[in-house]
Amino acid sequence: MGFRKSTSFKVMPGVRVRVSSSGVSTYVGGRKTTARRAPASSRPVPARTPAPAAAPIRPGMFASKEEKALFAFVSQSEALRLDEAVLAHPQYAKLGNVLLGLRHLIHGRTDTAVEYLREGLSVDGGLESHAFTQKYLSGYRLTLGIAGGVSVELPLSHDATTLALAEGLQIQGQTQSAVYYVEALDPSYPALLSLADLYIDLNNWNEVLRLTNGVGVDSEITAMLAIFRAKSHLALGELVAAKECIKTLTASKKYGSGLRFQALALRSEISLAEGAFARAMADLEKILAEDSRVPGLREAMTRVQLRQQEVEKEKSDAARQKEHAAKEKREQAERAKDEKRTEAERVRAEKAAERERLMAQREAPKPAMQAAIIDLSFDEEALPAASEPASARPEAGGLLPGFYPDPQEVAPFRYWDGSAWTSRIRMKP
Repeated sequence: MGFRKSTSFKVMPGVRVRVSSSGVSTYVGGRKTTARRAPASSRPVPARTPAPAAAPIRPGMFASKEEKALFAFVSQSEALRLDEAVLAHPQYAKLGNVLLGLRHLIHGRTDTAVEYLREGLSVDGGLESHAFTQKYLSGYRLTLGIAGGVSVELPLSHDATTLALAEGLQIQGQTQSAVYYVEALDPSYPALLSLADLYIDLNNWNEVLRLTNGVGVDSEITAMLAIFRAKSHLALGELVAAKECIKTLTASKKYGSGLRFQALALRSEISLAEGAFARAMADLEKILAEDSRVPGLREAMTRVQLRQQEVEKEKSDAARQKEHAAKEKREQAERAKDEKRTEAERVRAEKAAERERLMAQREAPKPAMQAAIIDLSFDEEALPAASEPASARPEAGGLLPGFYPDPQEVAPFRYWDGSAWTSRIRMKP
């Protein structure tokens, strides 16, 4: 069926869920960092699986050598090698590769484990129905630490093995390949939890929201899914929705302190994103009051304090910048006023100087020639008699009063009053 086509989930038969006390360091300190997975060295891996029961059914005298070799392998918890005959046998190849891969994963040999698990899962046939599984491994349990301190204990099956392979791939950094394997599984809550964790590793927040849509909180697994959903809303800036997702977890101790601490730490981060530093610190102090040994708690509190100091400094710097800008604006306005006042005074001075110059011009004595009155009238009386010959006119200094050619050559004719040239002029004789 797969996750793309289903909205219903089942709990796998024989599944047990455990919640350990986990740290809060991965949940506080910024939107993107909250989604990052812990280092591989600190990641939970499949727990050591038990050997066959104390009073086991042992392979009989007529059992095949492959059956006996496989039984010997599962009976020795430290064994990391399996008879090649088992891996080559068509009846035991798949089961042998799977068990060998799980054993390597338990011992932290992730690369080798992934190779064996892939090989085992590529063989057709169900692990659950295998005769060897039913006969010798009825008590076999695979414990997978999936996310956030939540681990699931599963019986040996195709789904459990696939989840183990996905865990190994995720540790390797091959998260997208892990998604491919998990999405192909029939929907179950352990698979859903694993897939949501993988999508968080990829920062695919919308896909996490799609997977967890409509999932109510009624178990440790669904509680963890609610935390995943809240983290996705937080990463998308949807703070109110994020708080609503974990409201039940922060108010109740029903699902254990580990999940409650994670919910409180996540709510602290939401408050931090809102700038509510007092609320952010209060949630961390609630964890501190119950268990001061929670890993990362002190560091988370320090980060809240540092962030508060950063914000206060930013506000202080912004206030100083604002005041500086206002002061500069006032100074610019004063300079503009001064410049305008100076320019006005300059214009007034220029105008006053121009007025004084004009007044001085008016009051200054004018040259005689400039003050002359141009008389264009014809004064017959002032003219010498026409009948009087020129020879009868007195010589220089003895001219009779009248108009004569202008000796100054300003006008055609100028009046001689008998003793001096006057300012009277005319154009015609």
